[in-house]
Amino acid sequence: MTAILKAFRQAFDSLLRLQMFWLILLPPFLSVFGFIVLFVIFWSAWVTGLGNFLAQMSIFQWLQSLTGLNGFASWTAVIFLILVFIPLAYLGAVLLTSIFVMPIVLLRVAGADFKHLEKKKGGTTVGSLWNTLWATMIFIVAFVMTLPLWLVPGCQVVVPLFLTAWLNKKIFLYDVLQDYASLEERKRIEREDSGTLYGLGLLLGLLSYIPLAIFFVPVLSALSYTYYGLNALQERRSGET
Repeated sequence: MTAILKAFRQAFDSLLRLQMFWLILLPPFLSVFGFIVLFVIFWSAWVTGLGNFLAQMSIFQWLQSLTGLNGFASWTAVIFLILVFIPLAYLGAVLLTSIFVMPIVLLRVAGADFKHLEKKKGGTTVGSLWNTLWATMIFIVAFVMTLPLWLVPGCQVVVPLFLTAWLNKKIFLYDVLQDYASLEERKRIEREDSGTLYGLGLLLGLLSYIPLAIFFVPVLSALSYTYYGLNALQERRSGET
């Protein structure tokens, strides 16, 4: 927990000291705007299609007879689309941050606070892109497979939270360490700090549910994982020497 709080403090300091305000809004704004456009264009078709699909399921037929509500499946479809907007917008913002903003964040943070940290080039830009795409595909598949759990009260928040925590950990850690850590060092940090890295992702995921927080959480995530990863790498090298 100490390492997580240290990374958070350093991340917030960097938002002010490194003048990264312009980086905060761009990825989430583009993601939110893009999904709003998609939802506006396809809203009627999605509600109708999803409502018809749900109406054919025996459990929804039973719930409708139990509640006596007409159009129960359609209302469920509307609620589902509203709830799914935040995870999708967050996913888009994370992807844009990883691809376009993370290199700038890493350059500024490393240049300011880790000047003497040796680069061992344990990863590549191509590897980073592949890691991001692969993690995104797994996230989407897991998201779709866990949709039935959304019928359980509370899982509408818990399931996306755990999935986005895994996504944060999987994407940002590679981005941070690809230049500075060797392959062995990166694998070691990922293995030994797995629980803490996941906990950091959970905290960042929780922040994304605060109103309007989606406009700063992706860059805060990038900064937090940058400091956590480089701190962990520096501490291990210091211990070895």
